Amino acid sequence: MVPLRFLGTLVAACAFSSASTSPTTSATGSNANSTLCFSSDFLFGTASSAYQAEGGWNATNKEPSIWDNFCRDTSNGVPCANVADDFIHRYDSDITLMKNDGYGTFRFSLAWARAMSWNETTQRMQANPEGLAFYHSLVDELLANGIQPIMTLYHWDLPATLQSASDPPGWLNEAMIGHFVDYATLIFKEFGQDVEFWTTFNEPASFILTGFAFGYGPPKLGNSSTNAYEVAHNVLLAHAAAVEKFHELREAGTIKSTARISIVINSDWGVPLNDSFPEDVAAAERKNQFHLGWFLSPLTTGDYPSVMRERISDRLPNFTDEQSAQVKGSYDLLMLNYYASYATTDCDSDRSETNCSSLTLGWATDLGVDDSRNPDGARHAYGSIMDPDSCSTDSGYPPGYIQVIRFLHEHDTSADILLTENGWCGNETIDNPDQIWYHRTHLEQVHKAIYEEDIPIIGYTV
Repeated sequence: MVPLRFLGTLVAACAFSSASTSPTTSATGSNANSTLCFSSDFLFGTASSAYQAEGGWNATNKEPSIWDNFCRDTSNGVPCANVADDFIHRYDSDITLMKNDGYGTFRFSLAWARAMSWNETTQRMQANPEGLAFYHSLVDELLANGIQPIMTLYHWDLPATLQSASDPPGWLNEAMIGHFVDYATLIFKEFGQDVEFWTTFNEPASFILTGFAFGYGPPKLGNSSTNAYEVAHNVLLAHAAAVEKFHELREAGTIKSTARISIVINSDWGVPLNDSFPEDVAAAERKNQFHLGWFLSPLTTGDYPSVMRERISDRLPNFTDEQSAQVKGSYDLLMLNYYASYATTDCDSDRSETNCSSLTLGWATDLGVDDSRNPDGARHAYGSIMDPDSCSTDSGYPPGYIQVIRFLHEHDTSADILLTENGWCGNETIDNPDQIWYHRTHLEQVHKAIYEEDIPIIGYTV
C-alpha cells in the first residue's frame, strides 16, 4: 500500500478493487499508529479557490470582482488578496509539491473576471484569452503530474461589472442565469476534454447567507426578508441550466464522455442540544433542512423542504413545473463540504442563549434556532498566533460528519458522493496535533460510511 504523505500515516491507498465490500488490509479506530485503508482508486486531494490563492489581482487582464471591491473598502476590515499565495506565478512548484505528497486531485476555482471580460457594447462578458491561457497551463501541468483537476466555475467572486450592470444588481436579477450559462458554456468548450469532475457553484449557502442574509460579506445586501431566497432561486436555476448545457455538450462529444458535474453543497450539522427534548430534535432537523436541504431538496425532489415552505410561506419563490423538472436531478454525483457541528435548540426555548428578537431579518428569523454552542465531545479550535480569535467558533465533531453524509445519501441512495472540503481551523503550525486528530477521526467516519454502511463515497478532499 502507498501512504499519502500529506496526511502522514493516516491513510493509505491499498491494492484492492473499489468494488470490494471491505478492504483486504485495514486498521481502523483511534489508535495513533493505525492506518486507514482505502481502495486504490479512492480520490485523495486538496482544495483551494481563485480569490484565496491566485493573487495576480490585475494580471492576465483580469477585471475586478466584488471581492476586490469589498476589500478595498477599509470599513469592511478585510485584507485584499492582491498576492495571496501567489499561485498564479508559483503553480508549477506547488503542483510539484502536490505530486510529491501524493495528491490525486486538486480542486480549484476559476476567477470569472479572469476568464472573461466585460464588453460595454454588447453588455455581456466575453472570453479573455490571457486569462484562459493561464488556466490551460494550470490544467496541463496538473495532468502532466498525474493529478486530476476538479474545476469549480463559481467560488463567490462575481465580476464587479455584473454586480452593477443590472437592476436589481447581481444575483438578485434573474438575468444572471443567462450570464452564468454563457460563462459555463465557454469553460466547458475550453476544458471539456481535460477535466473529469466539474462543479457549478461552491457552497451557495455560504455566499448567499453572508452577502444577502446576514449582510457582512459582499455585496452586503442583507437584513432582508426575501433577498437570500431570491438569490438562492436564481443560483439553482443557473446551476440547472448550466448542467443541461454540460449534458448537451457531453452528448455531442465536446466534453469527454466520462466527465461528471454537480454543485458543492455545505452545512454545519445541527445536533440537538439535548436529544431528550423534542423541541431540540425539531430545531436541529429544521437547521439541517434550512441549510443543507435548501439546496439538496430541489436537486432530488424539485422543490424546497416542506418546513421551509411552511415557515417562509409566499416569501419563498416557487418553481414552475418546467423549472422543477430542470432542477430535479441536475447532478451526476453529489458533492459535500463539512467542517463543524453545533448544538441546536429553539430560539424561544428556556435553554436558549440567543433571543429570537436578536436574529437577523429573513433566513435567520425564519429558521429560529440557537446554534451558538458546540456539541458535547467536540474539540474546540483556537486561532493562530497572529489572530488568536480567528477560529473561536469552530470545533471538531467527528460524529457530525457521518450524520451529514447519511443525510445526503438518504436523499439519493444511488448517487456517488465526492467529499470536496473538510478541514481544521486553528493553530497554524507545522507541529499540529489537533489537525492530525481532526483528519484521523473524520477519515474514520468516512471509512465507516464506505465499508460498514455501503455509502458510495469516491473521494475525500482536504
